[in-house]
This record gives sequence, C-alpha cells and structure tokens, in this order.
Amino acid sequence: MSPSLSGITPPSSPPSPAMSMESINGDDYDHQQPRKIKVMIIDDNAINLSILSRLLNKHFADTIQLTSVMNSGIDALDRLSKDEVDLILMDIDMPELSGVETTTAIRNSNSHPEYSILEQNKTVPIIAVTTSDAEEQRELYRQVGMADCVSKPIAIPKLRMAIEEAMKTVPTTG
Repeated sequence: MSPSLSGITPPSSPPSPAMSMESINGDDYDHQQPRKIKVMIIDDNAINLSILSRLLNKHFADTIQLTSVMNSGIDALDRLSKDEVDLILMDIDMPELSGVETTTAIRNSNSHPEYSILEQNKTVPIIAVTTSDAEEQRELYRQVGMADCVSKPIAIPKLRMAIEEAMKTVPTTG
C-alpha cells in the first residue's frame, strides 16, 4: 500500500469505534427520544378497548403512549379535567353520554360548568372510532369538532393516516 493511502480503511472493514451520533450530528445531538403522543381511548365496550389498546401497543409503540382507557364519556370528562392528553380516540355509540355529546362537552366546556376540562384538552384532536360512519354522520362529527373518523373494524393504515393528519395541528414541544 502506498504511504498516501495508509490512513484509509477499505470499505469492508467495520466502522470506527469513535463514530457516534455526536460525531455525525455534532455536539448538540439530542439523546432523548421524541416525546410520545399521549392518547386517551374512550369506549363503553371492554373488548373494543382491549383490541384498540393492543393495536396501539403493537403498531404505534414508537409514537404513542397510551395514557388512559376510559369506559364512558363521563369518566373521560372527569379525567380530562385532571390530566392533559394529545389525542382522543372516541367511540360514538355509548350510554349516558355518546361520543358526540362527550366531544361537545369537551369543546364547549364553558357551557357545561359541571365539567372543568383543562384548557389544553379543549382543543385536543378527537378521532371517532365507530361503526356509525356514513357520510352524514361523518359530517356531524366534523361539526361538533372531531378531526376524523375511523371505521370499525379498524384498518391500521387508515388509523395511522387519521392520527398523522390529526397530529399535524398539535405543537410538538413537550
């Protein structure tokens, strides 16, 4: 080997042990993972809650932190007065408060003094997860302030697209 090439390693050799993310990205490289999206699921059916929880844990583990699983709109409103979330996946057909009524209470909590929703939660994206997904129903969901609608049974690509679209409106700092 000529003296001018002695410092070059052939392509088949392993990377230098000195190579690190800092050496690639500079000293200001952020070692922390991006903050995961805090998600609340609301559904009165325990089986649906279990299925959706498992889907999120399996297919969205890198981006979603499941923070609460609620079995009624009333329980969800109570939790939203205490804990901040980034996204809500909401069933529509529930007893006591439907998904539409729960969304209305979240969006207009000033006109519902019995629910003192945290200010940050009043604008959180809400995605309907339902079998009631005809176009006229989807329009109603939009009118009450839902970001999107995903049909049951859930198709992972459609859920991923709905979450990505809904989260485009949310600040990523945290």
